[in-house]
Amino acid sequence: MRQPRIPSPTGIYHVMLRGINRSDLFFDDMDFMKMKKILRSLSQPTVKPSGIKPSICHIYAYCLMTNHIHLLIAERDLPIGEIVRRIGISYVSYYNKRRDRSGTLFEGRFRSEPVGDFEYFCKLLNYIHMNPVKAGLCKKPEQYKWSSWQEYATPTINQDSAICEHKIPFSGMSEDQVREVVMSNNSSPEQFEQFTPPIEKFSKPLSAEESIAIVTELLPNGVNFSSIKEMNKVDRLELANKALERGVSYFFVNQHIGISRTTIYRNRIKLKSYT
Repeated sequence: MRQPRIPSPTGIYHVMLRGINRSDLFFDDMDFMKMKKILRSLSQPTVKPSGIKPSICHIYAYCLMTNHIHLLIAERDLPIGEIVRRIGISYVSYYNKRRDRSGTLFEGRFRSEPVGDFEYFCKLLNYIHMNPVKAGLCKKPEQYKWSSWQEYATPTINQDSAICEHKIPFSGMSEDQVREVVMSNNSSPEQFEQFTPPIEKFSKPLSAEESIAIVTELLPNGVNFSSIKEMNKVDRLELANKALERGVSYFFVNQHIGISRTTIYRNRIKLKSYT
């Protein structure tokens, strides 16, 4: 009898998907890029003429190997099984159409491990990104282009192509400290204990509606949400930083306040040089 899946107290899971009979899932760059596009469509909100379509989940890390996939992923409105089902359906439909085939592509049941605390979360961040190195595909994780390593290691990452949520659960950490956690082979979360958020703080990422409410609350008198980008850049930068402190994601700030992660990062570096 199939054992019931162990639920995560935080809503966060380490998910692994394998090709059926360990067969390859990706054969060329087009295949990898398609999977990245699918992950991004689920993990980031989209702006449509009818309004904002909230993200279905939050992805904190991913690694696309030739015959399997690692995801560090958080549920939102949908359970983890439905999220993974959507990933599978989208990719299999593309894969079969491209190769004129039919039938399943993934193993019958995906593997998932609940993530219950921040220490395990940090260890998984490193484990997932080091997977290609341990498999002998590269000597350093930055040499492998099909993981989220660059999203953490590069402060100038293009937000339009970003998949991962970086703000939650790292509220209170500088970007340098976040990168140290992700990139250290001997990651020791204890050294970042002062920044560790309560588990419930990163178990429930903000919805688009919640983000709008927070930003609206922070707006100066006489400015409404639809006219934010008419504000001068200094005021928008101040608004962006306040919103980030309240848990609003970088993606939302970039889309609706018009301030990129790069601008925020450079401004913080500039401020540090004067202190």
